[in-house]
Amino acid sequence: MSVQLQYLPTAKNSFDVIKVKGWHISSGDWCESNSNRIMQKNKMTTIAYLHDGTSVYDELFLKHLVKKNRVYFLTFKAKPRFVPKGTNVVTMQEPLRLADKEWFEGIRMYTLFLLRSLLIKLHIRRLKPHVVIGCMATKYGFYLAIAGFKPTILIVWGSDVLLAPKRFFLFRFMSKYALKKADAIILDSQVQQEAIIQLGCNPSRILKFPWFDLEDAHVENSRDEVREKLGWKDNTIIINARSHEPIYGVEYLIEAIPEVVRKEPKSRFLILGQGTLTKNLKQRVEQLQISEYVKFTGRVTRAQTFTYLNASDINVSTSFSDGTSASLLEAMILAVPSVVTQIPGNEEWIEDGENGYLIPIRDSKSLAEKIVFLIRNNESRKKLGENARKTVGARVHWRENMKVFDKLIQKLIEEA
Repeated sequence: MSVQLQYLPTAKNSFDVIKVKGWHISSGDWCESNSNRIMQKNKMTTIAYLHDGTSVYDELFLKHLVKKNRVYFLTFKAKPRFVPKGTNVVTMQEPLRLADKEWFEGIRMYTLFLLRSLLIKLHIRRLKPHVVIGCMATKYGFYLAIAGFKPTILIVWGSDVLLAPKRFFLFRFMSKYALKKADAIILDSQVQQEAIIQLGCNPSRILKFPWFDLEDAHVENSRDEVREKLGWKDNTIIINARSHEPIYGVEYLIEAIPEVVRKEPKSRFLILGQGTLTKNLKQRVEQLQISEYVKFTGRVTRAQTFTYLNASDINVSTSFSDGTSASLLEAMILAVPSVVTQIPGNEEWIEDGENGYLIPIRDSKSLAEKIVFLIRNNESRKKLGENARKTVGARVHWRENMKVFDKLIQKLIEEA
C-alpha cells in the first residue's frame, strides 16, 4: 500500500510539513500515534539503502540512519567512499565488472538493469528490511522499482531528473517509472520538485528539505596555518570545490584566471577534487601559463574541504545544473562569499548582491569581473559572507528535518 503525503509548499522553508492519511507529521509531539507504539515495540528497524557511496549525501543520510536502525548499504560499487561506521556494506557482484572502471559503469548501469534488479531483489529477500531507500531515479531507484519491494523511498539526486530525462527517452522512462513506484520521494530543492511533477509524480508524495548538517562544518587547521602551508599567506585565495566533471564547468573558471591575475597579480586559485576532466584542466592551466597562480589539491575529505574553504576569500561554482549545492552551503556557513552560476538551484539560496553573486553560465568574462570586484572590495566580501551565513543558519535545520524523516519511515512501515 502506498502512503499518500500531502505536500504543503512553503517558500524557502527549512522543511515541509506533511500529512500522512490524516496524521499530521512534523517535528512536534507524536506520542499518541500508532506509529510511535510500533517504534517502541520494534526498537530496531532494518533499512536497506541503495547507492554507490560516492557522495557526501550518502554519508549524511547514513550517519543519521545507523544511530537507531540496522542499516544495510547495498551497492554495485567495489569501493564506496562515503559510508560511515556502523553500516553493513553489501557489495553485489555482477558480470563484466571490468575492475570497477568508472567509464564502464555508464554502460553497465543501463545494459544490466534487469540483472541488477534481480540481484537487488534476491538480497532484499535475504535481508528482509522493513523499508528500502533507493538513490537516483535513473539508477538504484529504477532497479528498486523493477524489483517491486514495498515500502520504498526514492531519493532524487539532481541530474537524474533535471538533465537525464531531457537527453534520452530511455532515461525519461526510467525516471518516470521510479517516481511512479516509490511510496515517497525525498529531494532538496524547488527546481527538483518542479521537475518530478512535470514527469508525472504526485506532489502528495514529495518531502523537500536541505541536505546539510551545520554541525559538519568542522575545520581541522586555522586559516593562517593553511594559508602559510600553501605559501599564500598574503594572497587573496579563490576556491573551487566542485568535481572535475562536464556538468560543473570548471574550465570556465580556468579561462577566467588570466584576466583576474592580470588585474590582481596577488590572487591565487585553489582547485579541489578530481574527475574525468582533471588532466584537461591541468593542461589548460599550463597552456595559459598560469601555473604559478593555481594549485590542484586532488581528492580531499569533507573536513579538508571545510578547512580549505575557511582559509579562502572567495568561493566559485560554474555548474550548469544543481539542486541545493552542498559546496555552496559549505561556503555560506563559513561566511565565504560565493560567485555562482545563475541556475534555479543557486537562485533558491543566493540573492544577487545581498549574500553572493550570480553570473550567467559559460561566462568567464562576467566571472572574472565579479572576482576582481570582490578582491578590491573587502567590505563587500564581509557583507556578502555574513549575510550568507545568516541565510543558511535561518533555513537549515537538519535535526528537525530528520525527525520528520524518521516519522515518515515508521509511517510507511505501518501502512505497508
